[in-house]
Amino acid sequence: MTRRAWARLAAGAALLAAARSKAHADGLSWDTPARGGPGTERKYRVDAQVVLFSVPLVRRSGVGAATAAWRELSEADGTTRVLEFAAYSLPERAAGLNRLGFIEERIKLAEAGMAEAIYFGLMTASAEESAEEARKALHSTASQVAYTAVDAHIQSHSMETATAHFTAPSALSARHRTQLEQMARQALTAAPRKSVDLSPGVQTPPPFLEALAELLRQPNGGEGRYIYNGRLYRLWLRRAADPKASEHFRGLASGAVIAVTGKLQRAAGGKPIDFRLWVEESAAHPVPLRIEYQPKSYLRLAFEAEA
Repeated sequence: MTRRAWARLAAGAALLAAARSKAHADGLSWDTPARGGPGTERKYRVDAQVVLFSVPLVRRSGVGAATAAWRELSEADGTTRVLEFAAYSLPERAAGLNRLGFIEERIKLAEAGMAEAIYFGLMTASAEESAEEARKALHSTASQVAYTAVDAHIQSHSMETATAHFTAPSALSARHRTQLEQMARQALTAAPRKSVDLSPGVQTPPPFLEALAELLRQPNGGEGRYIYNGRLYRLWLRRAADPKASEHFRGLASGAVIAVTGKLQRAAGGKPIDFRLWVEESAAHPVPLRIEYQPKSYLRLAFEAEA
């Protein structure tokens, strides 16, 4: 990247930061540092399994890595919860596949629940829908990679969101997260912001990680809703004891571990997505010890927490 291109990138990021600061002068802002405060953070090894008609064909360990974090920041005007999840492939372990995605949410908590929230996300735009298409994506020689970025501000009865698409050199990877994030924020400066107004008196649902976090804190799981990119989704969790998992995660969990079976689906309908989580039952911040889900019909992923 040339100095001139980098200067334009930095200027665009600065303009976006200034706009965000003005927009959220009296509330949440990305300009406020989110480090510090009590919480839990985990690192994961990502294992992949290729399946055909639900039959496992190939399994490979360590094709990627991930992190998840949950922090509570006490401030003069209340508590801000910071939730993050990031995952990425390791091209040298994943046949050259370069994929990443991360999302951060900041939620202002009140006695009645969420008072305000902002979230920012960035992910590789992966178009593969079949095992054959995925095979062709391996060892890609493309010079550019497509990304999608999202940014949103949620208030009690409304939401403002923006989505941007951009490309970046294929040489960039998860090691260049800061640079990719700056490119994403620059792309968002030119993206139209869409307002989503709910029916009068209807409380705006939280973003995804916050909805999941609150359900994980419930002793019996249950059902919730969340909003993403202006669309409403439903989320279900069911909990069950898992003595084998308690033994398996003895070095990471001080108490009993429970298995959580989950499902999410667009409120307007569509194919549901199933997943499974394992969390420490008594944890104040139940960040998963293990995550399993199937993002594609041919691909299963497992995220295993590491010490």
